[in-house]
Amino acid sequence: MVRTFPPNISKAESIAAPFAATLGVCLFDKIPVIVATVLMPLLFSVGVVLSATTSLAVEPSQDWPGWRGPSASGVADNRKLATRWSQSENIRWSAKLPGWGTSSPVVFGDRVFITSELNEEGKKSLLTLCFDRTSGRELWRHDFGLGVNQRVHQKSNLAVNTPAVTADAVFVAFGNADIARYSHDGKLLWVNRYIPKFGDPKMAWGYGLSPVVLEDSVLFPWDHHTGPCYLLGLNPQTGEIDWRNERPIGTAHATPLLVEHHGQSDILVPGKHRLTAFDAKTHVELWKYGEGEGPFNGEIIVSPVFGDGLVFLQLWRQSHIHAVRLSPNGKPPEPIWISDKPGGVEPSLLYYRGLLYALIDNGVLVCFDGQTGHEQYRQRLGGNCNSSPVASDGRIYLSNNDGQTVVVQAGTRFELLAKNELGERITASPAISGNQLIYRTDSHLYCISEPVVR
Repeated sequence: MVRTFPPNISKAESIAAPFAATLGVCLFDKIPVIVATVLMPLLFSVGVVLSATTSLAVEPSQDWPGWRGPSASGVADNRKLATRWSQSENIRWSAKLPGWGTSSPVVFGDRVFITSELNEEGKKSLLTLCFDRTSGRELWRHDFGLGVNQRVHQKSNLAVNTPAVTADAVFVAFGNADIARYSHDGKLLWVNRYIPKFGDPKMAWGYGLSPVVLEDSVLFPWDHHTGPCYLLGLNPQTGEIDWRNERPIGTAHATPLLVEHHGQSDILVPGKHRLTAFDAKTHVELWKYGEGEGPFNGEIIVSPVFGDGLVFLQLWRQSHIHAVRLSPNGKPPEPIWISDKPGGVEPSLLYYRGLLYALIDNGVLVCFDGQTGHEQYRQRLGGNCNSSPVASDGRIYLSNNDGQTVVVQAGTRFELLAKNELGERITASPAISGNQLIYRTDSHLYCISEPVVR
């Protein structure tokens, strides 16, 4: 049975709801003539105006500027995404990538950015590439040098970290803890290499977390099994370390999450068998949820996700899923529920329309009620999975290592909508740009969309 914790219900809320309902009934009982002769024509007029305004709706944003999108949630509604495709159907363009990698594509305006590792004649190059979003034409590529090499898992390489993009900068990182800034037209502005500064930890799987852009700095922590470990903020103009907080020893590959709640901004940092919150402006530690000890404790890949005041997280690889409610004024969160069974190792969680979706590495999709933790269904999709799911307009998109993407209907009951094949392994997570999906396979970048009707 899922472990739940009693919710906090304010006295004001319990009084206000029935009062508001009673007021509405009384008002419309007493003045039916006014409703019929005044309000109804007015509401009709407003409806006409709203209808006209809706018909002139603004095009959806093209930007998917970092790991899991604008809010790091993997969600983008009010789109017209394709639900069916193949290597020859609904492909707007495809581009061959030099080398390969598992980093995810990001988009800003009409430019798509991605990283790749290329091995030629015994030389390893770490590439940053830029493509035109409308045509797939390669605009530029650059290699700022390897730095210190690191051992990686066989299913990945050093091109594992997803870039972060702003209006005037492209921040790219690699699995050897090198991070750099480019301009949008490919000019290298700075490089910062952590291993020469902090020592070589001789990683086994590389270093997988992605940079996060804060208001005053670029967050790129240094967490591994030998120490020292730091939460680090880099000066976006120079790449130098602007601030640092010491951290317990322990490896973390999960990207921190920036959240806005109760009028404050917090950085939620996974790792060390805990979730640690820092004030995004002062960088002061606020609270810890969970405790861990030892240099190998708390190795985590799954990134936390936030929605409706709740944070959904795991504390370790293939550990149980926790739901906590964030509190105001820097206070510790309120535990809400913990799942009966473990979540996945690599795919991050997806919270969408009140439900939490956990894609397990063996291809099983689990759906939970976000508020209670009740398991709604558990369905085998097939194939092993490393990619994190995305959601749009009532549909969930989930990819596996066989190159298949399954589209299911969002909701408490499993409903399969489509199975789509690209014929090559998918480990990166897709980007949603306007009405397009951008997928990375081992060797190609694909832009997927329905035909444009003019």
